[in-house]
Amino acid sequence: MRSILRAADYTSTSVFETEERALFRRLWILAGFRSLLDAPDAFVTHRIGGVPVVIQNTTAGLRAYVNRCAHRHAPVQIDDFGTRRLACPYHGWVYDGDGRVRSIPGNEANYGFDGACVAALRLEPVALRIVGGLVFVNLAPDPMPLEAQFHPAFLERAAHASGFVGDTALFAKFDAGYNWKLNFENVVDRNHVPFVHAASFASLAPSLKPPAPGTRPPSPPPQPDAEIGDDLRELSFDWQASFDLPSLPWHEAIERCARTEDYVNYFLYPNVNYIVMSGAIHLIQQYCPAAPDRTEYRITMALGRRTKRLPAAPAILWSQLKSEKRVIDEDTVVLEALQRGLANDAPPAFHGAGEYRLRRIAKVYRKLMEAA
Repeated sequence: MRSILRAADYTSTSVFETEERALFRRLWILAGFRSLLDAPDAFVTHRIGGVPVVIQNTTAGLRAYVNRCAHRHAPVQIDDFGTRRLACPYHGWVYDGDGRVRSIPGNEANYGFDGACVAALRLEPVALRIVGGLVFVNLAPDPMPLEAQFHPAFLERAAHASGFVGDTALFAKFDAGYNWKLNFENVVDRNHVPFVHAASFASLAPSLKPPAPGTRPPSPPPQPDAEIGDDLRELSFDWQASFDLPSLPWHEAIERCARTEDYVNYFLYPNVNYIVMSGAIHLIQQYCPAAPDRTEYRITMALGRRTKRLPAAPAILWSQLKSEKRVIDEDTVVLEALQRGLANDAPPAFHGAGEYRLRRIAKVYRKLMEAA
């Protein structure tokens, strides 16, 4: 069964620009862990659908804005994470928690704005929702209900797990030379694990090893496209498996949300894999579109809330992050090679019966794009 997506959907600049409007400026996008924004003036920045966004803990509470000063459009916050007041570093304009201009250095001498003009100046607000320990934003002027994108039961399970996230975390990002859709398709596809990750990830997951010939009945023929559902909510789901994960002494210092052997994925369409390992380590993988053939890969890894002192916390996270990066690099080699081999006239991908999730992703994607 051929995919309904063309090679051009992964290579075309015009398709990429439509994705920014139809998907990333319309859907709810995960911004990160709530616990990392607890400190006064703590912030995180993103670029979503080509639009710079800042989420900040202000005196008015957690707020999200387009990260663009009302004056000359410089970013108000430059770093990916930090703790800094909501003030433009270019000319010093300061904003209050509601995004209004609070002060303009040298206004009388340099600008001459009267009170009415200053009162009308403000940052552009962005819709924000908190689900457990997760923060979502939406750039649409009239955002869809969050429950129209995710099943309420799925949100409840993600809220429960993320409610255990603590304030100790590591962040990393890097550029990957492939289309963002390839990464979401890749994490949903379990069939690649025994081959791409034979010496790393697959060694911990006996359930992901390919079955011996004849041990399972043959798969039925693929469903026709007309029988594949197009419910956006079905693209986000959770999956749990038992891994050969050891019980470690530092686990006793962490408030955990699952058993030692549990490995849980929460796939959040369009571009996030939220992973919980042993109920103790929480990992957000985010595949942010940068160009038709380039993805900004963002990784945030956090420990669960600590129940006692854990001086080794940074070293634990660093070790886990290095292991995770090894697995990501294995995927990157294959996905970058796949992207380089794509030409606009290449035939669509070929799907088997067990790849119905990939076909559903393609169908909903096409529906969202055509609506734009």
